[in-house]
Amino acid sequence: MATTARQKSQATQNQEPPPNPVTQLELVELLHKRAVNELVIVEVEPGRYQVHPIVAWRIGRSVLLGSAGQPRTFRSLDTLATHLKTLGTGHTVVRMELLG
Repeated sequence: MATTARQKSQATQNQEPPPNPVTQLELVELLHKRAVNELVIVEVEPGRYQVHPIVAWRIGRSVLLGSAGQPRTFRSLDTLATHLKTLGTGHTVVRMELLG
């Protein structure tokens, strides 16, 4: 059986590296230290969402990275909600920014 690679959308291909990248492991550690003030769910294009944590001692937002070093993108809010529950967000404020 042949494997197929997912096509990257134009928005993800032309993005420059995020200014404050956060890996999954770093995010879990920050959540357990209660250093994350807020998790912002951003709709970067229709049906695609990214997690932008706001960390207490960093200026501005960070971006959750995937395994390829690019911002991790979720195609479903259900998957994203399940992912956040497994990370152990606890009482962290979660806010959404949708395209207008």
